[in-house]
Amino acid sequence: MAKGDLIGHMDCPCCGMEAEVNEDKNGKPLMFCRKGCKAQMFTRKPEQVDGLLARIRRAMVQAVPKADEQKPEPAKSGFWENLTGVA
Repeated sequence: MAKGDLIGHMDCPCCGMEAEVNEDKNGKPLMFCRKGCKAQMFTRKPEQVDGLLARIRRAMVQAVPKADEQKPEPAKSGFWENLTGVA
């Protein structure tokens, strides 16, 4: 995961609204209540990280389908080649 990626959601302990849990710059979970009281919850100790991660509802990660590998099309002929049939 990259920093700032959404990990999941949880209920804000202050106002009860749904809050986002993102990853901070150190890779630890960070709770931010965007919809309600705007409270932020940071974690410092491993026990705090484990406790916060146990309370979240994980975000659904959508897999990106692989692009079909296609052979490059041959170079299109120009006007003169189309007109005369000579490449």
